[in-house]
Amino acid sequence: MLRANLPTIYPTYPLETLRELVFQVAYRYDTRLALQTKKNGSYRTITYAGLFQSVQELATGLSELGLSSGDRLAVLGENRIEWVLTYLAAVASGIVVVPLDPELKSGEISHLISHARVRAVILSGRCSELMSKVHLDKQLDHIRISMEDQRNDSDWTFPEVLDLGRSQLAIGDECFQSRIVRETDLAAIIFTSGTTGKPKGVVLTHGNIASNIVATSRALSIGKNDVVLSVLPLHHTYECTCGFLVPLYQGALISHAESLRRLAENMQEVKASVMLGVPLLFENINKRIQNGIQASGPVKYLICSLITSLPYSLVGFLCKRLFRPVKEKFGGRLRLLICGGAPLKSHVSKELRSLGIDFIQGYGLTEASPLVTVNRLDYYKDDSVGIPLSGICLKIVDGEILVRGPNVMKGYYRDPEATRTVLQDGWLHTGDQGYLDKAGFLHINGRLKSVIVTSNGKNVHPEEIEELLGKSPYILESLVWGGYEENSKGALVQAIIVPSLETFDENFGSESCTEEQIRKIIGREVKRCSAQLANYKRIRKFTLRMTEFEKTTTRKVKRFLYTGKGI
Repeated sequence: MLRANLPTIYPTYPLETLRELVFQVAYRYDTRLALQTKKNGSYRTITYAGLFQSVQELATGLSELGLSSGDRLAVLGENRIEWVLTYLAAVASGIVVVPLDPELKSGEISHLISHARVRAVILSGRCSELMSKVHLDKQLDHIRISMEDQRNDSDWTFPEVLDLGRSQLAIGDECFQSRIVRETDLAAIIFTSGTTGKPKGVVLTHGNIASNIVATSRALSIGKNDVVLSVLPLHHTYECTCGFLVPLYQGALISHAESLRRLAENMQEVKASVMLGVPLLFENINKRIQNGIQASGPVKYLICSLITSLPYSLVGFLCKRLFRPVKEKFGGRLRLLICGGAPLKSHVSKELRSLGIDFIQGYGLTEASPLVTVNRLDYYKDDSVGIPLSGICLKIVDGEILVRGPNVMKGYYRDPEATRTVLQDGWLHTGDQGYLDKAGFLHINGRLKSVIVTSNGKNVHPEEIEELLGKSPYILESLVWGGYEENSKGALVQAIIVPSLETFDENFGSESCTEEQIRKIIGREVKRCSAQLANYKRIRKFTLRMTEFEKTTTRKVKRFLYTGKGI
């Protein structure tokens, strides 16, 4: 639905480096609240002026410990104020930040730290046990700093390093003020989450990330009165750029959610107005809301269904009155949901928008800092991932999406062969398949590596079939892949299906429903879904899996673990 001939472009201010960002936001927003994190039952807050002071102290303390421009500093922990301070102190000093996933195993952490030649690690208390099992390169002089008040086997605590920096500043240390950071300098090494294999270190410069902050802010307005609930892990570029740096640039208050389990509670507490998420998160939220609306009676459910087809100008007026209790459950101020990480089922955005909440989705990848396209509040199509950000060019070659712009990475860290594969003549080969419609909106078909080539040469996109299967209440999740069998000339479309045991228990009872019955009902659902597909796309074989698929921290299935295994 296009509500305007052209999308609104919001005002921005120039930004070339992340060091500039630290200075700019302190000057522009001063005493306004910048961050809040819940600890021991209460929220700790920090203003933009306080943020700058703490960044300056931490950066000076790190300098006193021997870290200088170009050194690598890893940060390992959950979303919290100390994580943000670490990131900003590093990039404002010319230090290269290496965000790490705390869900990784100790051997993986060891490899990444050694591969990136990390000089220091700042970690939360929750990661102390993990870090104690990490074996580091003895040739590098590593420094460990605990985010807590206790060292927990680290060399320093966060407060101690802040105190060290504060003491140095008091005697006139100007190392932080004198640091020079350029647009072309390396800002971060981001290790990809590895949905299709071994993680690679994406090298992003200050100019890459700064350009994406400004371009995103021209497309989306997250204002001074907004409270952004940070849900996704900050070590992932999507949350780091769009859920942290963009709101910071625009002067919003960023509140860190405690966990997905306490999401609704946190939304109420902080009166969140904006939240970023991934499809699985919003699908679950929408499912709960729709179940609640159905339970409230057929009249209200029918009205909700009709609203999705009404002109947008009428939707807001009706929803303010009709669905106020629903919105109050989320704090009462929720106005904007932004989805990324994977394509979303189009009905989800329509149904959430029917509640009077703006819902848009975008497309990006770590190698592009990350945002490439996004729908706009007044210019969107629910079945697309939007139009390109300003300064970014797209083209489709043999079905593959190619991207060019100032946001495109410098390359993969210490991996020239992989870099040459994806960066060719200034274009980033994304590995994603899609097309641009006549209005310039990008539509995603799926990953190139996931495409199934059948015996008659037809291409089948697993995501299309998985979306259909996901509409069944009896199917919790699925993975569609192409399996080769003896004497077959092409791949057969197959599926691994995780049943929704909760639905089976509700309908048949937890004790009476056997695996044979589950298989019979799932078979019926697979047949029903396949009937909606062209013959070559239909599922020829399926297997059941009784536990959920292993996922990345942004809730994407690690397909490479299951493709070809059928378990």
